[in-house]
Amino acid sequence: MARWIPPRPQYKREHRTVGFAVLAAFLILLFARLFGDYIPLPYREILFPLALLVGAIILPTLAYLLFRGRGYLRTLRLAPQRREHLPLLIAAFFALLSGTTLLACLAGGIDTLGNTVAAYGNPPASNPLTIILSYLVLAALPALAEAFFFFGIVTVEYERRGAFRAVLMSTLTYALIHFDLRNLPAYILTALLSMLVLYTTNSLFAVLLLHLVYSLAALLLQPYLNALYRYTGSLQLFFFVTILAFLLSLFLMLRLSARTYRLRETQGIGVPRRAVPYAVQFYTVLDALADPTILLSFAAALVGIILL
Repeated sequence: MARWIPPRPQYKREHRTVGFAVLAAFLILLFARLFGDYIPLPYREILFPLALLVGAIILPTLAYLLFRGRGYLRTLRLAPQRREHLPLLIAAFFALLSGTTLLACLAGGIDTLGNTVAAYGNPPASNPLTIILSYLVLAALPALAEAFFFFGIVTVEYERRGAFRAVLMSTLTYALIHFDLRNLPAYILTALLSMLVLYTTNSLFAVLLLHLVYSLAALLLQPYLNALYRYTGSLQLFFFVTILAFLLSLFLMLRLSARTYRLRETQGIGVPRRAVPYAVQFYTVLDALADPTILLSFAAALVGIILL
């Protein structure tokens, strides 16, 4: 057991504040989901998701950025992605789309395949302008805001004591804030693939682009996927094609990622802030999970899962 549970080493205690932003996002979203139906709004199909997005994600993000100061933006990997990473993004998109489709089908939750934090219903089919605004509010803006907050801010704040902790905390917070136990595996897969893209490309813009394209595709293709899933003559064929697409795209994604890491090793490019001893990582992960703001966030998620 000593190999897996080392003695606690001496290390400097952290003063993390990102938990307050995470907690604010969870509580605002939970309140809006529980009592949003009682709030009268004109053009509800558009204004309510927009207000939810601003209140739950954008405002906590802006407040945290203002708190950390202008120099903080330099830590968020805002360098543009390179063209050589385009094959990786294409493979990640197909892995994400096929993988989440498969998990949603297995969980019986394909109807919420395109769900995001701010999604609250389906786009109203009234006129082209309303449809465009709906897709912008239901898919594009939430995808960008979620990715920036969870895979930008949350990742940077937790990876100072190891990449594993950053992956764990970003994945848990991103998956649980959707308050959707049925599709929780799909959100976990989304977060893990996003983190792989982030660390491979070292560009948050790559993750933003991936989430934007995926969210739009999931929302646009959802009716066709539903029809194919429900009315196909052979569900076995549907699952076979979906599983094959997921495995092939995931294999290609991992190969491209491994090639990028091997190239960095030959060039002597490293990331010192991720080289943290295992004993320190072990206890800092426990410290992060025991943070009162994170525990309250997880409690809010549990309440949301039960009541929504």
